[in-house]
Amino acid sequence: MCSLDLASPPGSCVPDPELASTLRFERSPGGVPEVDPEWVRDRYCNAHIVDVREPEERLGAFGAIAQAEPIPLAELAAAASAWDPNEPIVLVCRSGRRSARAARILEDLGFSRAASMTGGMLSWRDRGYPAVHPNAPTAAGTEPALESPAPAPPLTAEAIAAHLGDSSSSRWVKVAALLLQGTQACVDGRDRRPVVGTPGGDAGELLLALAAAERVRERPLEPAEVGHILDAYLDAFGRFYVHSDEHALHALGEHLRADPRFASALEGESIEAVERLVRRPPRALEGPLLEALGEPAHVGCGHLRLIVSHPDEYGVRLGLSMTLLRAVFSRLWSGDAIDFVVLEGEHREGAVVNVVIEGSVHAYTRIPTVAPRIGGEELFIHHPQVVAYLREQNASFLFEVDPWLLGSPGGQEPSERQREYLQTLERMGAEQLGATLRHLAARLPIYEARISETGVRVEGPSEVEESR
Repeated sequence: MCSLDLASPPGSCVPDPELASTLRFERSPGGVPEVDPEWVRDRYCNAHIVDVREPEERLGAFGAIAQAEPIPLAELAAAASAWDPNEPIVLVCRSGRRSARAARILEDLGFSRAASMTGGMLSWRDRGYPAVHPNAPTAAGTEPALESPAPAPPLTAEAIAAHLGDSSSSRWVKVAALLLQGTQACVDGRDRRPVVGTPGGDAGELLLALAAAERVRERPLEPAEVGHILDAYLDAFGRFYVHSDEHALHALGEHLRADPRFASALEGESIEAVERLVRRPPRALEGPLLEALGEPAHVGCGHLRLIVSHPDEYGVRLGLSMTLLRAVFSRLWSGDAIDFVVLEGEHREGAVVNVVIEGSVHAYTRIPTVAPRIGGEELFIHHPQVVAYLREQNASFLFEVDPWLLGSPGGQEPSERQREYLQTLERMGAEQLGATLRHLAARLPIYEARISETGVRVEGPSEVEESR
């Protein structure tokens, strides 16, 4: 086994074929195989090191590990198709969250020895370990320094059209794939994957569907009913997206550290420790953690936080929001397919882009998923046609799960009840989208991108109204 002390220069690791062939990575409490930065520093030559950050991040203050292969997370699955599924792979990002997701992706693809570097480049920097930086002088025989990126284009219609026309930024999928195994992501511009965007993602859409059901039914849903509907949703659609962010986890950590019940379960000051607790708490702490997760400051999705903070404006009963959030986290802890994502960094959205395709949307329509970043700029990405179609599918699903909506109170026929529900769903969805844009995107330019597999036409901008 090779080793390297802190004084040793980069590149001193000696390959050890026996070690490389027998490496096995231990799983963290969160269930993801991990290695610490010391392991990577000492043994990087015995594993394939992959940096899943975006190009501009590797050119930032943290730099990059010289031996790491740069593969953005959105491109990982495609790149991995050429790799040996038995080779040891260590994935690196800014804080360890994206690399944990990357390790799960590789495991799902059949890779048997993929691990995340704990704490990411934050921990690497804090330990004073060597990194390469843009424009740094390069010594002979070492890895070349990274090149400076081209400046990010301004957020013009032309720049957005070029972004949507780039195959690395827009990826085409069939709507049926979303119904069977995909998820809708939030419109949040900090997500680094090509997404189908709607306010709040799957969680926002299901909460909207439930709130519309309460309005039509004229009575609140019981917690058991919400749990039953979520379970049926997971069974029907396979996965469920909900996101948080670093700021919410930081606030949650401060709150929990003041509670003596969490003293032994929340070790250390890092956000990673809070995330591990949220992903897999001790059973005895599930109840108090659920209560804390419902506080607005601890809700990392801006759309969901606004719904919790302004229930009257959004037309969603506060108790319903809390019930759904608790049900989602309970299913996450039970091992259900909850896609819990923690977004990093500050909001830097510079525009809203409505992605529109030619013609109508049906199950076999091909639609573009779009990465909400242009260089260092971010976009609010919204797919209005796809969202409308998926809402109809959610409504059909809810009609099956909740027979009351198919009933005929007051002499109404089932078809009338369904039409009333769909109209309510459409109206509330438009109201909620407008409210969230006024709160989070006031005065941002709005572009409409008409996109097909042969070209892109971007119109605009218009402007989001300011919040009243």
